[in-house]
Amino acid sequence: MSELRDTVIQTYGENEPVLAEDLLRLFNGITRQAVYKKIDAALASGELARYDRGVYYAPRETRLGKTQPSAESVLRRRWLINADGNTIGYVTGAALANETGLTEQVPAVIEVVTNTESTRVREVAGFGGWMKIRLRRPRAVVTDENVNALRFLDLITAEPVSSLDENAIGVLKRQAEKAGRGLIYEYVSLYPAKTSKRLIECEKRNVFA
Repeated sequence: MSELRDTVIQTYGENEPVLAEDLLRLFNGITRQAVYKKIDAALASGELARYDRGVYYAPRETRLGKTQPSAESVLRRRWLINADGNTIGYVTGAALANETGLTEQVPAVIEVVTNTESTRVREVAGFGGWMKIRLRRPRAVVTDENVNALRFLDLITAEPVSSLDENAIGVLKRQAEKAGRGLIYEYVSLYPAKTSKRLIECEKRNVFA
């Protein structure tokens, strides 16, 4: 087993997505060129595999062949959670509505708000069944503390609260409880005027009760 594969498995485990920047940090005692030579050698020997540009993993051997990470784990590591385990983004749009139970619609394009994106909105090639991935710059730096408040505000920005049935209101209540009323009101000023109006509708429909 090569030093690179051994280090990757010890640090991240088999079949877990590892970014090029993670490898550069792991081997910060040598030059970038030397690190990429190690990566190329590991790829050539099969000890490391490339999932997508800049995303690698140590494949696990099974009776059916080599496995690879799930698309969800790659998306999470690339844009939602950094190497230190801190939240840096979240899924939004139709995928967020589906994840929370607000809708059963399964989107072909997944939208992600992430601290790593500097442009307002940008599309990249999809993977894992997603036709495209739409990256968005956050309205505020996403953290472990505020992510649920931002998710809640995204939901009500996209959905007219007055037209939601009781099941959907129940979804909003659960999301509001996770987020905390104070944080929701702290960040609402970063959203369009309609979001503030929908927050008033949330109050009328006892979302924070």
